[in-house]
Amino acid sequence: MAATLIAAGYQYLGIRSTLESSTASSLYAQQQEIDRIFVDQPDLQPYFWDHRELPDAAVIRDPAAKREAQQLAGRAEATAHRILDHFAHLKYQMGTQAFTSERADWEAYIRRSFADSPVLCRALQDDREAFGGTGPDSLWGRYAAEPCRGT
Repeated sequence: MAATLIAAGYQYLGIRSTLESSTASSLYAQQQEIDRIFVDQPDLQPYFWDHRELPDAAVIRDPAAKREAQQLAGRAEATAHRILDHFAHLKYQMGTQAFTSERADWEAYIRRSFADSPVLCRALQDDREAFGGTGPDSLWGRYAAEPCRGT
């Protein structure tokens, strides 16, 4: 009986290790996809890393500049939602205890991302319900409420 329990314990540890490795691989692949967006579209970087606000297309008179600002805003919004989806997946994985190593690093990264990007803050503010609402265990409550204050 004891041998069976010991074998089951080792089997559980092996399964857990495999699951965590697979989860980490998936999360890092998603992160690389996001990084690729910024490599392919470096003009988006300041709006996600340097606290820069998007130009207000409503006050731009030149039609070409207005169109350019609208296109930039559209690309930034799409990128913000891709990042929010990634953060929601990270939060889910951490909540299932399937991804426990480096959790503090990922959580700090998520908080810092909100602190560095008014665009990301507004995207979550505008669509909080899709990401768990505003409760303490939501993406907003856990990671964004404090860094996004004032945006």
